[in-house]
Amino acid sequence: MTLIPPAPENLEGQAVRIAFQRAGRRVLAAPEIHAHHQARIDAAMQMPGSEALQAAVVDMLHACPPEPELFAKLLASPDIAQRLPAHAHAALCLVAQSGECLPRATRWATRWCILATPSLDVPRRALLCGTDDSRTLAAAALCAILAGDTQAENEFLAHCQATFDTLAFMLVRRELFKHKKPLDTRWDEVAATLESVRSSNT
Repeated sequence: MTLIPPAPENLEGQAVRIAFQRAGRRVLAAPEIHAHHQARIDAAMQMPGSEALQAAVVDMLHACPPEPELFAKLLASPDIAQRLPAHAHAALCLVAQSGECLPRATRWATRWCILATPSLDVPRRALLCGTDDSRTLAAAALCAILAGDTQAENEFLAHCQATFDTLAFMLVRRELFKHKKPLDTRWDEVAATLESVRSSNT
C-alpha cells in the first residue's frame, strides 16, 4: 500500500499545475503585485483540494499592500468561500478587512505557501501531510483494511504515529467502528499517543 498515493493527472491537470507554478514564480519576483497573486489564485481554484488555494490567498494577504475592499470582495466570492475550510475562510476574511498584512509566520499557511510560513502552533501533521492528504490516505487505508490487508493496516498505523496524523486516524477508526470490525490493541496504543500529543499542545 502506498500511504499517500499520487493523484492521477491528465493533461489538463498538468497544465493547471504548471500555470500555478508559473504564477508562483511571478509572485516571488514581484510579491507586492496583486495581479500575480490573482493569477495564482485562479490556477489554484482549478486544482483539487483546498490547500493550494489557501496558500495562494495567504501569500497574497501577507505580501500585497492592504486593500480591504478588494480583498474582502475576493474572499466573498463563492468559488473561494465554498472551497476553503470554514474556520480558515472566516479568519482570512477578518485579515482581509483589517487593513493590515498577514504576518509571515501564520497558522493559516500551508505547505503550498511560497512567502508565508506556518507558525509554531501548526500541528506537525499539517506540515508533513495536509488535510487533503489525510483524507485521501484515510479513504485508501479504509478500503484496504476492510479487505483484510494486514500490511496496509500496519503501514497506516505507523504513518499516523510517526506524523501525528490524528485526522486520518479518526476518520478510519470511526468507519471501522461503523463496520463493527474488531481492532487490536495497536489502535488503542496509537490513539493514546495521539491524545498525549494533542494534550501537550493545549
